[in-house]
Amino acid sequence: MIKPLAFFLLAAAFPLAALAAPSLPRADFNRLAAQTGVPLFWLPAEQATTTLRPTDLAGVGDAEALARFVADGKFTAEFEHAYKFLVEERRREAVRKELDQGRPNLILSDFRSAPESERELVRRIVAAGRIIDELYAVQKGGRRWLASLIPGDAASLALYERNHGPWCEAPATQSDPFCSAVPSFPARKSDAYPEKLAQDGAMCDELKSRRDGKDLLNPFTVVREKNGKLAAAPLVEAYGPQMALVAAELRGAAEAQGDDEAALRSYLFAAADGFETGDWAEADEAWSRMNGRNSKWYLRVAPDEVEFDPCQEKAGFHVSFARIDAASLSWQDKLTPLRQEMEDALAKLSGGAYEARSVAFALPDFIEIVLNSGDSKPPLGATVGQSLPNWGKVAEENRRRTVVMTNLFEDADSKKTARLKAGEMLDAKALESYSSDKEAGLIGVILHEATHNLGPHSDSRLKGKTAAEIFGGRLEGVLEELKAQTGALWYVELLRRKGLVSDRLAREIYTHELAWCFGHISNGMTTDGGAPKPYSQLAAVQIGTFVKAGVLEWKAGPDGIERFAVDYAKLPAAVEGLMKKIVRIKASGDVAGAKALVGGFVDGTDAALMRLDTVQARLRKYPKESYSYTALY
Repeated sequence: MIKPLAFFLLAAAFPLAALAAPSLPRADFNRLAAQTGVPLFWLPAEQATTTLRPTDLAGVGDAEALARFVADGKFTAEFEHAYKFLVEERRREAVRKELDQGRPNLILSDFRSAPESERELVRRIVAAGRIIDELYAVQKGGRRWLASLIPGDAASLALYERNHGPWCEAPATQSDPFCSAVPSFPARKSDAYPEKLAQDGAMCDELKSRRDGKDLLNPFTVVREKNGKLAAAPLVEAYGPQMALVAAELRGAAEAQGDDEAALRSYLFAAADGFETGDWAEADEAWSRMNGRNSKWYLRVAPDEVEFDPCQEKAGFHVSFARIDAASLSWQDKLTPLRQEMEDALAKLSGGAYEARSVAFALPDFIEIVLNSGDSKPPLGATVGQSLPNWGKVAEENRRRTVVMTNLFEDADSKKTARLKAGEMLDAKALESYSSDKEAGLIGVILHEATHNLGPHSDSRLKGKTAAEIFGGRLEGVLEELKAQTGALWYVELLRRKGLVSDRLAREIYTHELAWCFGHISNGMTTDGGAPKPYSQLAAVQIGTFVKAGVLEWKAGPDGIERFAVDYAKLPAAVEGLMKKIVRIKASGDVAGAKALVGGFVDGTDAALMRLDTVQARLRKYPKESYSYTALY
């Protein structure tokens, strides 16, 4: 049993403010008290209550035990410290549960025998990545809490570093009020907006509706209070010193490159300028000219994606650094001649709601990741495809650069786990078409990223307004990813007709993408702050649509366990029907239609079709990959 002095020693570092929130439920109080030797028991009350009162306590073990904790009908100082100790036990328990939802995985790259110019490039980009990690933690609002970590608490430090802040993000703990890397349990607040604002959907709608809303929600700004009013401030005003450090590393990397890497050198210099001025237009131009045929490297260092942001409007800093996988360039040669045909087919599908453009985007480069930092390094999982930039002239003129990462989720452990998870939701017949070979998954990613460049997209304008201005950043984020992922299924039939994929491979692609959907559904539909998880919500729409169309049927197998059977003959028509609906909604700015489509499957009348509870119960028991990156130079 813990002695009274021990409570003071163990709890001394924990602020009494932690007593305000969260409050320990009775079950947790009694469980943790018994585990740690605190001689107290919270008695049952005649009426259920979440508030612990002195009269609710009884001593355990001897008649005098209670007297140390309750005197004259009030809690004593020793009780306050004992309670803090139990709260801290509960916090650390939640931290371990958060971490246990990730399975550590390492991408190891060895450049020790490479030429000096390459080793200097790696050194500089790794250094820039460290700065970007810190800068991204500042953007998320997490950096301010680093000093509040308890010295020696290795698990909480690991959580902070993995999540770029003290808040929990794994599915089973993201809403746990005790899950925090610091004992003061701070509210999640982004640095992109004043801390006093609610930072919820209502705030996002209010900012969007303001006359200066376009400026306030510009992706390359933060919102600050100046002279009592909200105003947009450029990123260089908010983060200038850190951005200058990144620029120095990029410029140093550029100076070490020779004429054989002229395209990379040009991008590095332009990106360095962007980090000093806050204008990435020239960097985007230089980046769009880089490709797998004029450089052996892939590098993107910029503020780009918005999913981390409460309003999903602000761009997060990141680094993605990789080597070109030259062996996979053949897919570019196969798909490049089809770009305009893919665009024309999508316009025809819209029934006149969208007029085809002349498209010139680059088909994906295949890359082997060396380093992901900042927004490119999520706590769990990893981005396997990307099409950038999201804004500016390069995006408007459809000259985005697209990549597919080929060395993620390819280790034996990841493949084994992926197949087990597919078998939890798909019946034995469908599982026959689940391939562990990476080709099916890679083609799905290729088509997803290509579709981002086709049809109405995030930078399209309708009556002078962008999609984000029409739908709001949150809904548009879901719609654009839904378009891209449905396109990944819809274009399979085109490739099959062209003889680029066999009937068997087409079925394997479909099966891989269905399993992908269930994986994201298991993550839940929203963050703990209520922001939508775009991949999860698009997965709900797709699975719900396919159930309604009779493509998926929930039924018991020979083992008595219910899983989904797949009618592959019905799938292409169901995919086309969904794609047609999405394109028309985006092309016409149909906000009501978008809300009905997404909301109906996420939390409306059709939400039960995706079987959220069953998916979560079956798939959350499998830890997700948590990637780290080591480059030897």
